Amino acid sequence: MMPDLKTLGANIKTLRQRAGLRQKHIAGYLGVDQSLVSKFESGERAISSDMLDKIAALFCCPVSVLMSPNECESPVLFAFRTTGVEGEDLEALAMINRIALNQMLMDELLEGR
Repeated sequence: MMPDLKTLGANIKTLRQRAGLRQKHIAGYLGVDQSLVSKFESGERAISSDMLDKIAALFCCPVSVLMSPNECESPVLFAFRTTGVEGEDLEALAMINRIALNQMLMDELLEGR
């Protein structure tokens, strides 16, 4: 099933804005041009599964939730208190969030959901 690109893009934009990040930060993290991030957010361009996984990890949000038309809320909120956000900072945050996502999945499996 093909995801609705407008919904996916809107969810990515909402999470990015809540985190206080700019498109250039996401572009640096993904290794793409800022204009491509803009096209993702507007639903003009499809996003690769690899990039979608990276974005999901960055915002600690399962891919299925990113593609959902429901309000996309990250269970782990973070804030940057500096204007000098580097790609390495986002990579480190994404690694930590992957651990949190894996733990949430394990908890769901143990609860029999």
